[in-house]
Amino acid sequence: MTRERVPRWRGGLAGTLLLTAIGLLYAEPRLLAASVVPLSYVAYGALSALSDAPAPSVERSFSPAEPPPGATVEVKLTVRNEGESALADLRLVDAVPDELRVVEGSPRAALALRPGETATATYSVVATRGDHAFGDPAVRVRTLSGTDRATVAVEASGADTLSCSLGVSEPPFASPSPRRVGTHTTDSGGEGIEFHSTREYRPGDSLSRIDWRRFGKTGDLTTVRFREERAARTVVVVDARPVARATARAGYPNGAELSAYAAERLYDALTAAGVATTVTAVGLRDGDYEGALPPDGLPWVGTDDGVGSARRVFAAVGRAAERDDPGSVPTDESDGSLAAPAAGPREPTAERPDDAADAPGAAAPDGGRTDPVIRRLLARLPADSQVVLVSPALDGWPESLAESLAVRGHELAVLSPDVTGDDSPGRTVAAARRTLRLWDLRATGASTVDWDVADPLDVALERSLRTLLAHS
Repeated sequence: MTRERVPRWRGGLAGTLLLTAIGLLYAEPRLLAASVVPLSYVAYGALSALSDAPAPSVERSFSPAEPPPGATVEVKLTVRNEGESALADLRLVDAVPDELRVVEGSPRAALALRPGETATATYSVVATRGDHAFGDPAVRVRTLSGTDRATVAVEASGADTLSCSLGVSEPPFASPSPRRVGTHTTDSGGEGIEFHSTREYRPGDSLSRIDWRRFGKTGDLTTVRFREERAARTVVVVDARPVARATARAGYPNGAELSAYAAERLYDALTAAGVATTVTAVGLRDGDYEGALPPDGLPWVGTDDGVGSARRVFAAVGRAAERDDPGSVPTDESDGSLAAPAAGPREPTAERPDDAADAPGAAAPDGGRTDPVIRRLLARLPADSQVVLVSPALDGWPESLAESLAVRGHELAVLSPDVTGDDSPGRTVAAARRTLRLWDLRATGASTVDWDVADPLDVALERSLRTLLAHS
């Protein structure tokens, strides 16, 4: 604890000495009586001092304790006077992490506490992805006269880290689909339970697959083919491109952060439902991913690689979301919060010389079939796999991907966090453009789930999972 004596009453002491000296010099009783006034202030300041009482205790709590990105979190500080003397002037300042923005209230408070009394101070911050450690609150106690003060950093009890990386171990609803989980129905004939077609009997065909009713009527041997079922394979693609890193307002999570959070929750729910799931991301650079990226720039982590490997992809997207990419285009908003769609390829960089050629910021003229990132993504996709794109859909690249997937027979679902907002003309226009893009995606045959970030993510996940598992 740092204690400091503040000489506030030097003027009063000087006035007392001056009046006393003149009164004695001229033997004037009134001057001696007048010196009592400044003398009382001097005596008050001299007698006002802090005792050696213990420092007040501080307890911190968060509500909610594990928020999703973009949620408003109330921080509550409970201060208690542990000493036997009153604290007439107590100033408190909480150590808020630089990554969190205070949106309501203040982390500063001025309190007065009697012995054993408790008081609270509250303020609210916006949660962003990751773990954010709060520092020790600074407490300053002063006497009423202000002549004696002590400053100390009090170790707060209770919560000290705001965690915003919550995953789920079960799907967010009890019965996602009446169908069997883990299979994917195809258009090819083979083993299964649903009728597909018949063909001429061939030696070696199982007797159980012969159409005996037709044989009894016509005498022809035919073999029944059923619609083949294969293990369902889902590929979750997270959009971490520069254009996806727009945010509705300063201090709130951007589109890439929200996409990483939603993709992580979706991955946990799909794997818990028994669906073989692969995770990848577009827009990453070598510095974002823990380890070296593959030559095509697409990390490819399957269920067999373990949950920890998938977490590396989500963490890489989070690091990319924090990067101030020099290839980002100027914003339409005066506060720089909502970036416009990318107008073209980025300039090459020393880190990735072919970045201009591979930048997925703009769609190719022929609908995306020659886009390098889309072409590499298509080359990675297993046959009969379904794709889930998690993207804020702020440009035409998702539609280009949807067209390319439709040509090759891959089903696509798009889970899109809305980071546009409607509190300014520019954001209203951006929201209208995004709505049109989602309509265009549905026109290609894709399923879309529009996630309003003001609503719980579980609501959007329920819709997206039912869409996915309905095809299983």
